[in-house]
Amino acid sequence: MHLLKKIPCAQVELSWDHELTGHDEGRSRQLRGALAGTFADDDLFHQHDPMSGKPLYRYPLVQYRWRAGRGLVIGWGDAAGRLLGLPWLDLELQLGEETVTVGDAALTLHHGQFGVSERLLHYRLATPVLLFNSENYRRYQGMDETLQRVERDRLLVSNLLIALRGLDVHFPERLYATFSQIRTQPCRYKGQELLGISGELACNAVIPDGLAFGHAVSHGFGWLAVG
Repeated sequence: MHLLKKIPCAQVELSWDHELTGHDEGRSRQLRGALAGTFADDDLFHQHDPMSGKPLYRYPLVQYRWRAGRGLVIGWGDAAGRLLGLPWLDLELQLGEETVTVGDAALTLHHGQFGVSERLLHYRLATPVLLFNSENYRRYQGMDETLQRVERDRLLVSNLLIALRGLDVHFPERLYATFSQIRTQPCRYKGQELLGISGELACNAVIPDGLAFGHAVSHGFGWLAVG
């Protein structure tokens, strides 16, 4: 393995004062909205310029996920230290129609390793990845099965490279990536129904557990897991 970069990554796992149910996708979106409002002066939490309100087009360094009834907040690079320094305990949040208080916050910090592998490494998608927008999905629907497979892999490579560049990781070799197993499902994002892809992939990049790629990673989509 040729190491390219180590990047700090912090995770804050939030437990609540009472049990919460609900779909992970919807809860991730609610968590993002609640913390974006709570930390409105910090653009890392919401990807909008605090002065103008205009979107900031960059890879989100703060990402929101939901797992087993708990909220996960992930921070990469500069955002890692920011997350570790915030007063999480007893923070009150509005998640949909429910008001909750943070009863416990488990903080962890590690350094994610990025590199080039001499062989293909295997990863699984812990959450569906969104590779298509409405325009390229229409083209995809008109392709035969062989061309669809080529198009999925093309978008896979492209979106992985976008995520790496967003973290200032420059991949010096040709990136090879392919889906080895896929399942498709409809996913809702900003009022649109998009195609989500789950399953497994293989590529020649060393990627740390928890990296997310594709569209809407700050909403919990495209979360990669090692193994």
